[in-house]
Amino acid sequence: MADSRPTPLVQVRVIADPDHAQVLIADVAQRARQLLGPDVDIRTQTRSARRAGYVRLYLTATRRENP
Repeated sequence: MADSRPTPLVQVRVIADPDHAQVLIADVAQRARQLLGPDVDIRTQTRSARRAGYVRLYLTATRRENP
């Protein structure tokens, strides 16, 4: 079965303490919107990191598909 998800334009992973990670990923998301334009979906996901007190935060930007 083929994967129907669009190919990501940008993928970013940030590993930091939760507050710092949120600030960094918000800045990256804002810059991605400016650079890639309005027809881009930006998704974030937070997961725990191996290091205590840290998180892994992922950002993925993909082009919106026309219905």
